[in-house]
Amino acid sequence: MNVYVIDTINITTALVSALLCIVVMIIAMQLRKHDRRMGWFLITVCVCIGALAYQIAGSRFAKSDVNIYTVFSYVLYSLVGPLFGLYFIETELEEGQKWDGHFWTILHSSMAVLVVLAVIFSGTYFQIYMPMVAQYVIVLIMLVISSKSIKASAGFMIGILFPITAALVGASGIGINVVGFGLAMLLLLVFFLYQSDTERELMARQVEVSQNKVSLLMEQIHPHFIYNALQQIALLCDENPNGVKGAILSFSGYLRNNLEALTNETMIPFKKEMDHTNTFIELAKVLPSKNFEVEKDFQIEDFYIPALTTQPLVENAIKYGIGMSEKGEKIYIRTYVEGGYVYISVEDDGHGEKTILPTQKDHISVGTNNVRTRLKILCEGELNIETSEQGTKAVIKIPKEKTEKK
Repeated sequence: MNVYVIDTINITTALVSALLCIVVMIIAMQLRKHDRRMGWFLITVCVCIGALAYQIAGSRFAKSDVNIYTVFSYVLYSLVGPLFGLYFIETELEEGQKWDGHFWTILHSSMAVLVVLAVIFSGTYFQIYMPMVAQYVIVLIMLVISSKSIKASAGFMIGILFPITAALVGASGIGINVVGFGLAMLLLLVFFLYQSDTERELMARQVEVSQNKVSLLMEQIHPHFIYNALQQIALLCDENPNGVKGAILSFSGYLRNNLEALTNETMIPFKKEMDHTNTFIELAKVLPSKNFEVEKDFQIEDFYIPALTTQPLVENAIKYGIGMSEKGEKIYIRTYVEGGYVYISVEDDGHGEKTILPTQKDHISVGTNNVRTRLKILCEGELNIETSEQGTKAVIKIPKEKTEKK
């Protein structure tokens, strides 16, 4: 094949590939979600862009030292394989699979070393490109043994065929170097797959939020509680008429806040959540129950949390903590910052689950699961509950940056 034609193919494909990689990198950097998987992807794209830049600089159209630029381009191309392997391993880890990252990274890197040695010691095209082929064959093997189904792996497999084909063309010795184009097509396809996975995950979360709203509505405004509240307010009309107005206001405020929270998919100020919690506490004091006190210690108040997270925990503490205990009479609500996280703890001095009936345990479980779901979806938060002879302690843990107003 004519040398000029070969050079034209090489420079054209390299320029197009560099443009594609730059566009992918710009779009990827604007994503809201920058996890470790996307971090490895961005590093891989940057290395690929660097390799393409050296290939372009080393072409005969650029009046530069061809050898040194060519060496650098091959070295960087050989590094794309190990980096993409790390991206794939991180993808599997995010899906709960167990992978020995060290083994696969060493395997990929050993192929990269063979490429570098072949380039340094002026090896043949076959010696340079075949280790690159081996790198992506290894990725294919990883796909086969992964937990992914054939359907889920199809996109990856098609993408990997591009660098394998490009490396085989290079190994033929005709002088065409389209490895950069093959890698650019792989990265472009992988990025589309990543976007597709993200959108599918977002849709799943939206469905979960919708289902959670229904469950939360049944949990927060269950008929039994409404019946008891109205019955007690009716009794107050005879026993304590002066307290009826306050009881009705507390009850209506409780219902209003619950209904408003169910339509709120954003974070709310902690103070607003505490206003709702205080409304429930006032209502609980009206209903027939054991007398109790609430102590508050807020080291931090100016932050945001999902609605209906603190109030259900206080409700459980009143109903099933001190309410089921002969000795319990205090509830402690605290907030503090530690290790980059904001903590909200609700603790009672009852005796935990000792006298709770199975139906009541189910009721508590639904409520706490709702809280966990809202924390996870809206702010990547956690809920941990510890029960002992001294009482129950529920602790909400949220990354501090997630509690700040956007």
